[in-house]
Amino acid sequence: MSKSPFLLDTKSVSYVIGEGALALSEKRLKKYRRIIILVDENTEKHCLPVFRKHLPDIDINQVVVIKSGEKQKNLDQSIYIWDKLTKQKVARDALFINLGGGVVTDIGGFVASTYKRGVSFINYPTTLLGMADAAIGGKTGIDFEGYKNQVGLFANPVSVVIDPIFLHTLEDIQWQSGFAEVMKYGLIMDRDLWYILAGKNYRDIDEWNNIITRAARDKIDIVQYDALEKGIRKNLNFGHTIGHAIESHYLNRDHPVTHGQAIAAGMICETWISSRIFEMDCTRTQEIVSMIDLNFSKFDLTEDMIPELIDLMRQDKKVREGKLKFSLIRKLGKATHDVEVDFDLIVDSLKYYINRHVTSE
Repeated sequence: MSKSPFLLDTKSVSYVIGEGALALSEKRLKKYRRIIILVDENTEKHCLPVFRKHLPDIDINQVVVIKSGEKQKNLDQSIYIWDKLTKQKVARDALFINLGGGVVTDIGGFVASTYKRGVSFINYPTTLLGMADAAIGGKTGIDFEGYKNQVGLFANPVSVVIDPIFLHTLEDIQWQSGFAEVMKYGLIMDRDLWYILAGKNYRDIDEWNNIITRAARDKIDIVQYDALEKGIRKNLNFGHTIGHAIESHYLNRDHPVTHGQAIAAGMICETWISSRIFEMDCTRTQEIVSMIDLNFSKFDLTEDMIPELIDLMRQDKKVREGKLKFSLIRKLGKATHDVEVDFDLIVDSLKYYINRHVTSE
């Protein structure tokens, strides 16, 4: 893509995407008399200095620092932030900035949209996962009682500012995590994006500006049509039904894995289910699975863990009348949603994941 940021003002959210987006957001920030910024200990160290350097004329009135990691996306952490805002007498006309990855934008959006019945907030995603997916779409929330995103609401930021400059602060594992969501867009709606990625390890890719812009535009397009996830937006859940269960499984054992690692495993299982329901070409199925294996290691799951994973899925928001509705792919670049999948078939997909041989290992 060009060096100029891409600007898109939708009905509810203003998006600024690309190199230079950070500096370009200054004009909007100057409209607010008071600014509070939420970071975790990692983005405080690595990303907040970048933010200040490129926006030197913006006064930040308060920095709230939380612990990093999915395990911290909980009610106690939310109470901690609300308490900070209350003690500082933050009013409704303030601006709340979320500077971080998916955990920061999820909990930050949740806190901002519930504090005093809602204060304005802007998401500045700093991870590949945040830029391509988590910061876009108005989903906010926290985990509860071991279940991912169990409590939350739809609440749009006034703006999402996506500047690849923050990617230079990432560790390798965060690049990998975001890559799972990027692959997902290729599988569910953007076949040309899949062909850009096909056969490549994420470490060998150098055209991230174009890829991030493309993935972000894909999600924005869906969200504009279906903000509250009543229809086509459900396609974005491909890989997430089983993936969230795997993520919760490891989180409950104090052995957290990244969101992307779990979703990659979920996409393998749900690709297998898709092939059984829609008779997808077996060579295409193997192509997808091989691409995921090229970028993600196989989890050491065993068949005796399957009942727990199934129980976790029964708490999924997509359960209707005791039936689990999946988003699946009919073919490469084409997804569908609300597909009822029998639990026996889900069990078989997990057995496929567990027992298959991975040649790269």
